[in-house]
Amino acid sequence: MTQAQERAKQLAAEVQQAVREAKAAEVRVKELSDALLQALAEAKAEAEVEQTIVEYPTGRYECKGCRQIVLFTEPKRVLTPCDNCGSTEYIGAEPTITRIAPPPPKKFPAGMYACIGCGTRVALAIDMDELSPCEMCGIVGVKPV
Repeated sequence: MTQAQERAKQLAAEVQQAVREAKAAEVRVKELSDALLQALAEAKAEAEVEQTIVEYPTGRYECKGCRQIVLFTEPKRVLTPCDNCGSTEYIGAEPTITRIAPPPPKKFPAGMYACIGCGTRVALAIDMDELSPCEMCGIVGVKPV
């Protein structure tokens, strides 16, 4: 085998290895994308919970479990367990529920996008109004995946 043929054989093997690595990377990107979308859904749910404040007023409450009377002298966000039976369910004043208005939505919500120039996947972990240029082609612009 000539030296040029040997080099061509070696380069062909390297190309095949690079293709295998690229396919494995593509699978890994898909797995990470799915995990990111799940994490973003969980973060959104947590943020919605944080925007709701439940406060129980002061007053006389009756334990649903054992009917013991409990007097709360200050407002509470979470009712403490009954000293007698440990239940946290009471009959008494209804809680005040306050919902905090969320900020206005950003132009690009967190999620997976593809560059409009080269198709490279872009992951946004937080909502954004402005994007930085694509690391691969330099174009500023994405579309949802």
